Amino acid sequence: MATPRGSFSRPFNVVEPSRTAKDPVLAVGWRALVRATPESAGRVTLTDEEGMTALHTVADRAEVEIMAWRPRRSGPALYRVRTTRGGKEGGKESGKEGWVSAANLERLPVSPPPKPPAKPAPSASPGPKRAATKAVKGSRKGSSAR
Repeated sequence: MATPRGSFSRPFNVVEPSRTAKDPVLAVGWRALVRATPESAGRVTLTDEEGMTALHTVADRAEVEIMAWRPRRSGPALYRVRTTRGGKEGGKESGKEGWVSAANLERLPVSPPPKPPAKPAPSASPGPKRAATKAVKGSRKGSSAR
């Protein structure tokens, strides 16, 4: 049985979720795109594990592979990423590693399902019909008719 709270008790604290609904949830091994914010001039900064020291910068919309993730209490999760191929710069950014906020990642666009193989068009004429042959019973030699 719960006891009532008296006037001397502190009010319940509301715990805010550490992840907002717009932050993506991505799995290790998936590929994703880095997304720059308007104030970052088209580049995303990859940091150390603490998120304090900048290691590299990557062009907006560069494809990365997710190597690890780490939840954070105070904000969106951090993801360790490695670039897979350079975007506009033709591969110059390949192999850069660092940590980036979940707010700077988005899933790769879903490719459309493959089209089913086309059925052959029905031809105008079905082709020659075979004449049905009926087996003719013949009389057997050597047998006598009764």
